[in-house]
Amino acid sequence: MKYSIILILIFLFSKSEAQRDFSGGLLLGISASQIDGDNQYKYKKPGLILGAYVSRALTKHGSLKIESYYIGKGAVLNEDNPDGTTTQVFNTSLHYVEMPFLFNLQVHPKIDIAIGVAPSYLFAAKLTTYKASVDKTAYSLKQFDFQPIGEADFYLTDKISTSLRYTYSMFNIRKDPMAVWYNNNLSLVFRYKIK
Repeated sequence: MKYSIILILIFLFSKSEAQRDFSGGLLLGISASQIDGDNQYKYKKPGLILGAYVSRALTKHGSLKIESYYIGKGAVLNEDNPDGTTTQVFNTSLHYVEMPFLFNLQVHPKIDIAIGVAPSYLFAAKLTTYKASVDKTAYSLKQFDFQPIGEADFYLTDKISTSLRYTYSMFNIRKDPMAVWYNNNLSLVFRYKIK
């Protein structure tokens, strides 16, 4: 991820004529995740989103956007105890690098809608039950995920925009075909346009 962000930043600050139709910047956000298939519901797992993007106009109202960022996903279950305390039953923490490819369509001067796909690479994962680590061989996660994306972009100023995004895994993220898990994710992202 570090190298893809560095390449995007070099691209943003270079001055070649071929890049005049490109723009880009930095992005920061928060995700709310759940894993479908683990018998738990609701988007209870927060995660950080941090990265960069580039965009190129294709038509007067359409553009292609490529992003590269870190995103935290997973699931968590806390139970309330009679004495008012809570117990963490389990916590699934998944750490991905994602590189979405999005087609944006302007539907209003300050609003875009976008669809696309996001290949993802899982570089770290940790599962705990009652705060005790679960051996990785017990849950065997795939390193790659692939998700369709739908989002709405809102332009707050010339430099700052925000997006509401939904993604869902197309394939089981577990290696075990009898244990079916899918990443299910809602995100709020802020972008700062550098160029």
